[in-house]
Amino acid sequence: MRRLWVVTTALMLSAGASAAQSWGDGAPETPRFEVCLPDAMGAFEAALQGPGYGADWRLGETNVHWVQHCGYLAMGICEVSRNSLICQRRLREGLEARSAALREVLPAPEELTGSLAPLYARVWALAHGQDAGDECAGWDYRRGLWCDSFQAALKFEEAVHAWQVARLMGAVGPLDWEEMSDLARVD
Repeated sequence: MRRLWVVTTALMLSAGASAAQSWGDGAPETPRFEVCLPDAMGAFEAALQGPGYGADWRLGETNVHWVQHCGYLAMGICEVSRNSLICQRRLREGLEARSAALREVLPAPEELTGSLAPLYARVWALAHGQDAGDECAGWDYRRGLWCDSFQAALKFEEAVHAWQVARLMGAVGPLDWEEMSDLARVD
């Protein structure tokens, strides 16, 4: 009987480890984060290169709600995947790594001048801000993982917002959004 338990446990562990490699297998018809994010950033870059972009600047020019949308798509894919819990953990780790990578390329607010400098200082502070605490406290384990992914998507959105304002100001160059959207890679 003990031998059966050992064999069964070994099979379950090896199946879990190999299944973890396809952590985003759910909802095949839903656009993937690695498609959604580069498409949205491509639209931003195309507009940035357009005639007169930024001359009549409006807050809508840096709308980053699509970042949250891409994150929601990824969370939904995780929710219906075979390895939902593993997927949510990896999604959170991937989003946190991408946020950190974005913050590394942002110049300090005091380095920038111009009409957008006050806005940049605010969004930079948001992107570098500390949490007020555990926003996911009190949730059961499964919902807590979902909540952690949601919070990581929001922090990524804040980092993208700061990058967009810096980009609009000409303070940073374009990024490789194909690479940035690779959530499976955690640096």
